[in-house]
Amino acid sequence: MAIIARCAVLLAVSAGLTAAAAAQMPSGTPPYETLNSDSQASDTQRMDYQGWIQELSQQDYSTRQNATIQMWKNRDGSRDAVQQAARDPDPEIAGRARWILRQWRRGALPDTPPEISRLLQNSDQPAAVEQLLEAGQFVAAVVAVEESAGTVDRELIQRRINSALLRRFPIYVRAAMQSESIGDLLDLIGLVANSNEMVACRLDMMKLLSIPISDDNLLPRSATTWPIAQRNEATAMLLIKLDRYDDAIQVAKDSGDETLLLNCQKIASRWRDIADQQHALALATEPGSYEHYVRYGYVLMAADRCDDQQLFEDSCEQMIAPEKPTVALMNAQNEKLPVAGSVRWRYLASHGKVDKALTILDRMSDEDAAQLATDSSRVLHAFEVLGFPIDQIDAELSGWIKVATDAQRKLGKEELSPEIGRLLVLMQSLITVGRDDAAWIIANRLSYSNLEVEYQRTYRMADYVNTSLTVTKRSDWIPRLAINPVDRSVSQESMEIVARALPEADGTTIEIVMESLGKMDPRKSTEEKFLAAFELLDGRVPNWGDGPFDFETFFETVTRPLSTRTIPGSQGRTTPIYANKNVALMFSRLGETNWGSQCLRRLAETGDTTALFMLAEQALDSGQADVAQQLFEMVYQKVESQRRVGGGDTALAVKSLVGMWTIARRAGDAEQSAELLRELRFALCSPDSTTQYTLAGYFSDRDEKDLAIDVYRNLLAVKAFGSSDSVDFYKATRGFALAARTDFPDEAARWFDLAVLHSISTNDFRASAFVTLPMYVHRWALEAAINDGDEAKAKYQIDRLLSLDPLDIDLAERLLPEMRKAGMESLADEAFDRVMDEGIRYTEKFSLDAMACNNLAWVAAMNEKRLGEARQLSEMAVRVEPDSAIYRDTLAEILFLVGEKKQALEIEKACLIDDPGQWHLHEQVERFSKP
Repeated sequence: MAIIARCAVLLAVSAGLTAAAAAQMPSGTPPYETLNSDSQASDTQRMDYQGWIQELSQQDYSTRQNATIQMWKNRDGSRDAVQQAARDPDPEIAGRARWILRQWRRGALPDTPPEISRLLQNSDQPAAVEQLLEAGQFVAAVVAVEESAGTVDRELIQRRINSALLRRFPIYVRAAMQSESIGDLLDLIGLVANSNEMVACRLDMMKLLSIPISDDNLLPRSATTWPIAQRNEATAMLLIKLDRYDDAIQVAKDSGDETLLLNCQKIASRWRDIADQQHALALATEPGSYEHYVRYGYVLMAADRCDDQQLFEDSCEQMIAPEKPTVALMNAQNEKLPVAGSVRWRYLASHGKVDKALTILDRMSDEDAAQLATDSSRVLHAFEVLGFPIDQIDAELSGWIKVATDAQRKLGKEELSPEIGRLLVLMQSLITVGRDDAAWIIANRLSYSNLEVEYQRTYRMADYVNTSLTVTKRSDWIPRLAINPVDRSVSQESMEIVARALPEADGTTIEIVMESLGKMDPRKSTEEKFLAAFELLDGRVPNWGDGPFDFETFFETVTRPLSTRTIPGSQGRTTPIYANKNVALMFSRLGETNWGSQCLRRLAETGDTTALFMLAEQALDSGQADVAQQLFEMVYQKVESQRRVGGGDTALAVKSLVGMWTIARRAGDAEQSAELLRELRFALCSPDSTTQYTLAGYFSDRDEKDLAIDVYRNLLAVKAFGSSDSVDFYKATRGFALAARTDFPDEAARWFDLAVLHSISTNDFRASAFVTLPMYVHRWALEAAINDGDEAKAKYQIDRLLSLDPLDIDLAERLLPEMRKAGMESLADEAFDRVMDEGIRYTEKFSLDAMACNNLAWVAAMNEKRLGEARQLSEMAVRVEPDSAIYRDTLAEILFLVGEKKQALEIEKACLIDDPGQWHLHEQVERFSKP
């Protein structure tokens, strides 16, 4: 019998049957070709499946095996019969039927390639299905998933397929297109989809395939097992993606889910409906309660957007109304009360009622209140709420620092003391108003105070100081403060914070550069190496040695593998550290592009896929199409061969596809270009948000704006539903708005506005974000009003912008000239005067704020208004910072406008000597030189 079985396997393999499947077939199976001979096939076609079942137990081996193969092959028609046969009392019939079912559950079909079949037979069912995806066997994967229904493996199979699709979707798209099985990939997604991202991916693919979408096929087959709430949310989300807003709202109404309904109404801009519904509910709440504030917050936002100003103002008053004592007492232990307080001030601030918001926030957090006040040009309020009067800074600063450090020592190492927290915000506010001298005293004394605070790990106080400095204009202080005053070392934690102040760097990159500098000159101290590394990564050549910086030696040391034992904080690393792409980018910032390219080549030789891709881009940009094509194909093949990769590598594969598409377009190959674009659009349906964000940003960088907008649009509705991560929704809307603001300013403003509203109930943003982010919404809305010639709308947007920040320089510099071009001269003049008047009042109090003085002067120059005051402001800025070429350029511009051309030219020439790399200065010199 064993000999017969071995012969059956050999015959089956020689006939094209998969080896692993043949090995498991009942003994005596004849060759596949024999079983499918014309005469045998015609006999089989005349029989129904019940007849085949009977043939499974016939005496003749050939008949039995033919029936087995035919039923295995024709699954769609024989599935019910095989399942019935598996329960047959005849062991021969049941055994063969169960064998067929086992093959289906593994995804093994008669035409499965032998090498894939071997893998399937050696894997458990969930792993076997993943093997099918990697092999591009999507039909077989569908069979395996369908056959797993009701088994213990079904849930695991579904999770593994979803995970694989998230990681490798673009790779599977290419395999499906090459085998013309993109529809089967779509069917597979429909069987396993378990998230909004997956169902959105399926819908986008259906649209690309021109499949008619109806209520019957809107949801995937997998949705039949979902909870009803998940089905309702997914349905509403998909309808929003299809712009069927009324249908989405109806689904939400029928579901009885108020949150879902409110979300649909907001996206559809049904603000009148929201205002009326929420006002009715708000009137029934107890004043001062959590529910009261939340409801009136909804009324406030809706009334503002449907232009019901009376209801808007009434709602604002409700939000600032004091709590009733009985309600406050009743809710004394209710954790929702702090949330209610946050909701109150955030709604008010983001809708232009900043002063009202501060009356609430002042009582909750003086630090947050100071940040909000500073970023809304209410700086005096910031000093007042912190308890540091501006007129006492010079006299009392040392005492305030001592009080804070004493409080920290008394508190211990558990957390930052409130006194230190306020002092750090004071430092930020002082930098804002140009009092860098006082701010440096705080930064320096705290950093050298030998205070440590335990927060997950022990941090020096300097790390907290530097973290605070990262959001100011004095990031240049950070490297100096990062050095430990005791042993002049720099900790790993400090390096990571310092890296935030650098372009394209992390702590490891700093270590790599420091180590290579040490090899160039072992006599240098850690401090010297660290400061030089910072300068190099910042794009500046340091003083290193007696002569010019030796880039050749530096290149050789920085691209050599580093010993992990010599790098601080690297005890846990088990492999050598090589230069990374950040090092290559550093060479480019330094103007040493040749060394940057050589660095990439060395990285590529070590297997660095990112470096290989960057080389491909360089070849593409330099016109070396053939080289670029080969490199892009190599990148794709490397990613394709690496199964366990994250979204980053997969995104590189799609970026390479973009490169190949660009090459085909430039070559005029219309057919290849169209084919690659079709594959690219399917790949962009990816359910993985990380991949989509990466690609959308890449498209923007490559000036493929239409593709960037498409990717972000695919994300918007998905991120607006079912996610508590307001940062994720913000990220999608911000990317879309930046890409679409020129062509679709209204749409950009609408979606970004929704992200701001979504963030109000979360703690994911700094306090100042509720002023700065709404300003973008109103700027984009103002751009749309200017384009439409809608002066009334433009006036409303200007009023709102100046209520958020009365010193909105971007409005005055960039948008007011555009208003004049659109014929809104009077409105532009009025807005300019409002900004200028406020600016004059501000600079009278804070004359050392050189940036504010210069910005106001430049705004006046751009509008060619109030040039006398502009000259005074510009001269103030130059007195404070006489070495600034930017500030002197502003003064030269104003002098030119008032007719003092000779003096303007002399100043501009001096600026050009100081900063010859600024092309703007060259243009100014040429302009001022004309008679």
